[in-house]
Amino acid sequence: MKKGIAEVPGIVCGTGFGGIKRTEKKVDRPDTLVVVTDEPSNFAAVFTTNDIQAAPVKFSKSLKGKINGIVANSGNANACTGEQGLKDAEEMARIVSKLTGKEKPFLVASTGVIGEPLPMDRVKKGIEEAVKNLGKAKGEEPARAIMTTDTFPKTAFREGNGFVIGGIAKGAGMIDPSMATMLSFVATDAKVSSEMLQRALKEAVDVSFNAITVDGDMSTNDCVFILSTRKSERIIDDSNYEEFKEVLTAVLKELAYQIVKDGEGATKVARILVKGAKTREQAKVIARKIALSPLVKTAIFGCDPNWGRIIAAAGAASTGIEEEKVELYIGNYLLFKGKRTDFIEEEVFKYLKENDEIFIKLYLNLGNHSFEYLTCDLTYDYVKINAEYRT
Repeated sequence: MKKGIAEVPGIVCGTGFGGIKRTEKKVDRPDTLVVVTDEPSNFAAVFTTNDIQAAPVKFSKSLKGKINGIVANSGNANACTGEQGLKDAEEMARIVSKLTGKEKPFLVASTGVIGEPLPMDRVKKGIEEAVKNLGKAKGEEPARAIMTTDTFPKTAFREGNGFVIGGIAKGAGMIDPSMATMLSFVATDAKVSSEMLQRALKEAVDVSFNAITVDGDMSTNDCVFILSTRKSERIIDDSNYEEFKEVLTAVLKELAYQIVKDGEGATKVARILVKGAKTREQAKVIARKIALSPLVKTAIFGCDPNWGRIIAAAGAASTGIEEEKVELYIGNYLLFKGKRTDFIEEEVFKYLKENDEIFIKLYLNLGNHSFEYLTCDLTYDYVKINAEYRT
């Protein structure tokens, strides 16, 4: 069994089905998730930077101190729903607090169609069922409850020195920092202050969830929550902070990779690594520009070694790269070194055709900084999935 948030000591999860999304299609997975901590827990969170923010984002951003868990639903984003939407998000938290008998508040998250009111009768039904099932949802099951267009549940789990970190995530489309249309719930049994959790989460998100793109569209509902159940004897302070952050980063990177791999209609993951930049920001801006390019993404889908599209995208970032110093590799094939090399196109085509993970490396030879971005190819199915999303 794959491990996730439910395998962190001090956490119990339950899922339920309320029928939140109106559909004539057969539904074979839950649409409501409740995560409960044994004791009130420290927490940290990061949220979408979209100016339009969903009601659950607004509600969760208002919480301070300790919390007792998370309640989430799929099938409806509760976004652009006005004052009633905020009342509904507050009601979700109130319902789960009453049913579990926990005195501290619950974080709230929603994902799905924007602009439609939450069907609170069905949301309540889902929460009631999830609370009845607390402790039964393990492994991938909690992640299944927050899936929308995802084709598989996303989980990750790592052991540190005397502590563990486990998490789940959802996301497949409308993926672009900061952050993406994604939810991620993570927990650790280490004893960590809220301040240190926030610091570690922000730094880990920067190189994981904020370094991926599927389609360049930012959502209204994105959030990442991390809880500290304090069930381990391991105390995280300045002396072992880097170790804790390293394990957390590994968990978030694994979840981020799974989101890109599950990009709507995607057949390939591409790692865009920019090295030899003057600054880390220059490397990040260029890597992101390449990762976002529809021409690059469609070339990857078509297995076309069209290096010109990559070079053009890098230059379009307008960061001051120098053409004669640039080197471009696809896999281990050098395609460009100040000008086109004598690579054999059929060999590069074969590499692109036979691999579902593609490495694109761009050396700027201007400095010592680097950054890696993850993206996926752009396919016919992406258009089909999103054209039919509401219908």
